[in-house]
Amino acid sequence: MKADGEKDEHPFVELIERHGAVIGRICRSFCPSGDDYEDLRQEVLINLWRGWKTYRPDHKAITWVYRVALNTAISWRRHKKRQVVMLPLVDFDLPDDTVMQEQTSHLKALIAQLPPGDQRLVSLYLDGFTTDEIAHLLVVSRTNVTTRIGRIKEKLKKLNEI
Repeated sequence: MKADGEKDEHPFVELIERHGAVIGRICRSFCPSGDDYEDLRQEVLINLWRGWKTYRPDHKAITWVYRVALNTAISWRRHKKRQVVMLPLVDFDLPDDTVMQEQTSHLKALIAQLPPGDQRLVSLYLDGFTTDEIAHLLVVSRTNVTTRIGRIKEKLKKLNEI
């Protein structure tokens, strides 16, 4: 117990509070609608709780949380069998915030057309992970990551032209 009479939080709760934003970003990138987002978020939290007994505190918590959340989201999408909705290109007469939201939605729709492995890699890349961190998370070489990122960029350009 703490000195002021409050109980210490369970380490799992502290982990979720510390990395909740990452979980939210992953869930939001896989399902922008509210109900689906909440369902996926709950699924991620359940999987994190189930895996808590195998979590090793000597490793980075963010890496473990990210890997569990991303794998859960990919499995969730596979089971939902979602269809990609192509959005029209941006109308430049719209206010800047609306333009940015539409461009982001368009990019997400393009990314959703990629194979799951490429989606995972581009998600890590867009979240700001370094090439070395991505290689470690995906258990591939650094060269493999840089090559795949280049190929994914080309795929996205081609998909955008369609």
